[in-house]
Amino acid sequence: MTTAAKVPRYLEGILAFTAFAAGTVDVITFAKLGGILASAMTGNLAFLGYYLARHSYVSALGSAIALAGFIMGGVIGTLLGRRRSQRGALAVLLSLEVVLLGAAVAVWLALSHQLGSLQDDAVIVLLAVCMGLQSIVGKRVNLSNIPTIVFTSTLTNIVVGLTDTLASGKLKMPVDTGRQITSFMAYFFGALCAGYFVYFHIAFLIALPATAVGSALLCLAFSAA
Repeated sequence: MTTAAKVPRYLEGILAFTAFAAGTVDVITFAKLGGILASAMTGNLAFLGYYLARHSYVSALGSAIALAGFIMGGVIGTLLGRRRSQRGALAVLLSLEVVLLGAAVAVWLALSHQLGSLQDDAVIVLLAVCMGLQSIVGKRVNLSNIPTIVFTSTLTNIVVGLTDTLASGKLKMPVDTGRQITSFMAYFFGALCAGYFVYFHIAFLIALPATAVGSALLCLAFSAA
């Protein structure tokens, strides 16, 4: 694993901004697109089973579309990242993610919304593909075992890191644990921000993920300047 002294700051910025984006996407898809999750596939798979058991086929279809879109994004991200350097892969993946998130904004604003409509399904696909791409971004950043999407394993690592630190009598938090806490909280603040936007019916809601990932891309661009 890359040591703390050698970690470029822009990689930590990418982690924080993409984690924030994942939090916004999950709230958007859950609150506005039929109670599904576009980044947290464990939860989304559970919802798929729940909706099928209840014969809620519209929501089940949305969950299935999100699952398929996420897988598609992972495949695309893996292929695009092959034979590229870390910086090159991150530039391509983040750029494509921004473009697709921009397309989601355009579809969202241009068309009316109705649960189960082709328009909403198109937004689900775009967001889920982006989260699949983002899962590969996390692998290419490769810091502290942080995936930038679902954060259950990250929480486990935080608990282990803090417990080991306290049990050993040390007062200094490990660098990995601090980075994991930062990303975990970035996801939470993304969800919180999107939640407020939903509650107050702020139209900029759908642009939150694109803004966050665009900021991650800027971190990468400015690091090369």
